[in-house]
Amino acid sequence: MRYLLTSEQMKTCDSTEIEHYGVPSIVLMERAALSVRDVILHRYAQASNILVICGSGNNGGDGFAVARLLNMAGRRADVLFVGKHDHMTQETAKQAEIFSRHGGTILPDESGVKGYDLIVDALFGIGLCREVIGRYADLIHAVNRSDTPVVAVDIPSGISADDAHVLGCAVRADITVTMAFPKLGLMLYPGAQYCGEVIVSDIGITAAGLKEDAVISLESSDLPALLPARRRTANKGTYGRLLLIAGTRNMAGAACLAGRAAYRSGCGLVCVYSHEENRVILQTSLPEALYAPSTDSLEHWLDWADAVAVGPGMGQSERSLEVLTQVLLQWTGPLVLDADALNLMAAHPELSAENAASAIVTPHPGEMARLLNSSDPEGVQISDIVSRPVDVARQYAARTGYVTVLKGARTVISDGEETYLNLTGNEGMATGGSGDVLTGIIGSFLAQGMGALDAARTGVLTHGVAGDEAAKKLGTRSVTAGDIADHIPYALHPGADA
Repeated sequence: MRYLLTSEQMKTCDSTEIEHYGVPSIVLMERAALSVRDVILHRYAQASNILVICGSGNNGGDGFAVARLLNMAGRRADVLFVGKHDHMTQETAKQAEIFSRHGGTILPDESGVKGYDLIVDALFGIGLCREVIGRYADLIHAVNRSDTPVVAVDIPSGISADDAHVLGCAVRADITVTMAFPKLGLMLYPGAQYCGEVIVSDIGITAAGLKEDAVISLESSDLPALLPARRRTANKGTYGRLLLIAGTRNMAGAACLAGRAAYRSGCGLVCVYSHEENRVILQTSLPEALYAPSTDSLEHWLDWADAVAVGPGMGQSERSLEVLTQVLLQWTGPLVLDADALNLMAAHPELSAENAASAIVTPHPGEMARLLNSSDPEGVQISDIVSRPVDVARQYAARTGYVTVLKGARTVISDGEETYLNLTGNEGMATGGSGDVLTGIIGSFLAQGMGALDAARTGVLTHGVAGDEAAKKLGTRSVTAGDIADHIPYALHPGADA
């Protein structure tokens, strides 16, 4: 897990290092330049003719220092400075002076980018907040049109460090060397598509002074430490009983996928409460599970369960509404709400999970829009949710008290105070039933006794890693939801033979 910082948060850490600890800014700049130089010397050993594009901010100062250090290492590195010299920051002006004293070449502003083995992008840094236009935009387009590899310093120029938006246009980098901490804009989309490989360089800046509201990454290496413990003396009751309310008439697939995922994630017992006509399919496809027809006493199974997951494939019929209403009124334990449960809640704003000890909601952007617009159908557009998922998830969690799992290419998990961004998963997981698998995983971890936030973040991470394992074997075009469920064991047991 690592902090993913906005520009303001990074500036806070930077200022704390300079003002509180007394490390001069020029020293930090020199460390940053050394780290970029080292990456270039290692990754582009054959690049002898290098162009460093610098702006007037401190990112440009990093660039001047990189060019000087490359020249000292025996490469030729020219600087193309774009901007006004009198607009340079104090540190950048100093680095430009040092570069010139070392005999470095500063090209005329109108120079092109052709004829080089490598381009270093130090035009704009993390503070950019306006659209890139004019000569800057022309230069970025020229860089992107070239076939030359690009190394970006801290962030590709034109990407917002805060929300990953492309500010008019942006450099497409092959490698981004970012300082101290990954930036949020490098991990969200579309920014993640522009940064190439991200290398985080330790330049001696700590998290001192950083507020606790920073987003935290979830990566595959984090999973082993998050998983609940297993005991050799355990029995099937040790690992929890999950009541899965899923599957309306002729919609057994969602229930099968969620139930299989729950078992694969370590749940001891799963009961699927589903339409009577789904009995044969469920008992054939998921013989490990208990089955309860939806005409059976729901109260009995609520008394039996340690956790409840409701929604996959259940439909929005009057009977489904009755079942959901009964769950929300009577259930006082941990709860996962997904799919049609969310759609029913959006259609009936009077429904609430306030009686549950903890509730997790798992909407995709369309479902989140319906939840947010339950009283105002024109209030929030799906595009607004996709463009600022961290803010939407955090605010919804804070307002409702539900742990919110806002699904997407980068799924966000938040309880309103702590917020996580999942960096695992792939485009192959954009397939029908994938969300049902996630519901089963999260429900399983709840049944095993994990708290809501822990179950949500561990479930999302398990789901993403399982999807990556499936894609390694099958390719992203061929992954199905069932493949994700079947690869959960390889997510939970790294190194197992898939």
